[in-house]
Amino acid sequence: MKNKEKLPFCLNCGTALGEKENYCPSCGQENWDQKVPLKVFIADFFSTYFNFDSTFFKTAPVFLFKPGKLSNTYNGGKRRVYLNPIRLYLVMSLFYFFAVSLIIPRNLFDRVMAGDYDYMSVVRDRGILERPEVKNALSKQEKAELDSLLNQAQLKNPGILSGLDTLTTNLGSFTKGKIGWRALKLLAQDPMVSDSAFGRAVDNSSLNGLDFVSLEGKRNFVANSNLFLVGFARNLPVMMLFLLPFFALMLKLLYIRGPWYYVEHLIHGLHLHSFAYLIYGIGIVMIHLKTVNAEWVSVISFVIVSAYTYISLLNVYKQGWFKTFLKFNVLGFVYFFLFWMALSYELYLSLRFL
Repeated sequence: MKNKEKLPFCLNCGTALGEKENYCPSCGQENWDQKVPLKVFIADFFSTYFNFDSTFFKTAPVFLFKPGKLSNTYNGGKRRVYLNPIRLYLVMSLFYFFAVSLIIPRNLFDRVMAGDYDYMSVVRDRGILERPEVKNALSKQEKAELDSLLNQAQLKNPGILSGLDTLTTNLGSFTKGKIGWRALKLLAQDPMVSDSAFGRAVDNSSLNGLDFVSLEGKRNFVANSNLFLVGFARNLPVMMLFLLPFFALMLKLLYIRGPWYYVEHLIHGLHLHSFAYLIYGIGIVMIHLKTVNAEWVSVISFVIVSAYTYISLLNVYKQGWFKTFLKFNVLGFVYFFLFWMALSYELYLSLRFL
């Protein structure tokens, strides 16, 4: 903080201090008056934790448009020229997971399990709306909304509502005798329902794939499914941080004959992940604002991140384009395999210890 006002004594231990002493010789605390205006406090916060100064603005264009240069500069010994790679990673990961939180409603899991996000693929055939199990599950407002959507779809493409007889038949056989997610959730939350009765309800529902979870765990999961999703999303940044050393290890193995130390690959991994967080985060914000098509944004974001990674590998390791392309594909395949393995393991642990 600029123009820090010094004190004649240490606020922490009370030791007398001279006018030129910046730190307390007894406890090491910095000698400055911490009673400051709000605008000074905010400026100091951003300067300390995000370093939004000249270093940040020098880092941004290099980070965005010159793949690999940040890694080469830092590994070359110039540590003060650009933003520290760990700080850059933290800022971009915070931005990304904040963006993710924008588009994930708290009741997402319940809505998916209840089939809300697959409704249009189920109700395109008008015959489905005549089924008693569907009619009884919808309110008057929901029926009106569905009719409106179906009329719009038929006007735009008359053939969209035809050819789904098989789907209608499958729906009827699938839902017959099955307990829906909402009913199962009510049973799980009702203290008057015994565990044995809930177990019979689970057996008569479409809840599958949880054989490794105890009955008590299944009940906790169904009753608190939204909290489970929030906890799972909260653990994602930690999971990604644990994957970083494996990413660096893959780079080390792919370039094992090179002169690079493991920590240099780790620095490179931090920069690559930071860029991926930024691009995917921007894409998620655009999807949230509903300004663009979600599928196109996903594809374009993937292409940009992949191209950036490939060019960065070329610039950092100085190998030919074909050899780099082969290693790039090996790196991507193995990393995505590890990512899904880690994601599955996190899901398993979250369910296993409910």
